Amino acid sequence: MDDVSFTDKQLTELYERGLSDPEIASKFGVKKNAVKYRRHKIGLLRSRLFTDQELVELHKLGLNDREIAEKLGASKGVVFHHRKRLKLKANRHRTLDRTFTDSQLIELHKRGLNDREIASELGISWHSSRYHRKRLGLESNYKLQLIEKRAR
Repeated sequence: MDDVSFTDKQLTELYERGLSDPEIASKFGVKKNAVKYRRHKIGLLRSRLFTDQELVELHKLGLNDREIAEKLGASKGVVFHHRKRLKLKANRHRTLDRTFTDSQLIELHKRGLNDREIASELGISWHSSRYHRKRLGLESNYKLQLIEKRAR
């Protein structure tokens, strides 16, 4: 680079203190891409937010990408990228933190509530309510409610 407004030593010191490229760029009054270019040129790689081992351990606990990202302070996209690189399958369906039991859903269904009403009672989406009703082999009460309205 021709006109350098900071030295490699200055860049290295700020990098080792944990400053990000935009923060370093702000200190020197340059664009973040200038910092990134110089950092790469002198062999300073961006520090990782977490180790592969941390990601693997959380994955083994059954956490999904969103939950892992929250725990590690990273974005879902970063977690997704590293999980794929490590050839780990996605943990999509977690039932550990379900806020209701099957018996609660069955009881509300027996009372004649439809999927939306059940969802409201249980504090879940109506999609989840419908999914679990079907999984339990229960017919839709919405159809029964329509039939009863027509009979009146």
